[in-house]
Amino acid sequence: MRTIYRISSQELGTVMLRRRKIAKAFRRWLRENGVDYNYIFFIS
Repeated sequence: MRTIYRISSQELGTVMLRRRKIAKAFRRWLRENGVDYNYIFFIS
């Protein structure tokens, strides 16, 4: 079982990541640059 992190925004589309640290860093970068995003994770 793996955790998948899905981050989607209007500007960048949908990004699916497997690594938690990368997902956190990407969300931080989006916040710092004022980009609205939706975040969800699930186990596959």
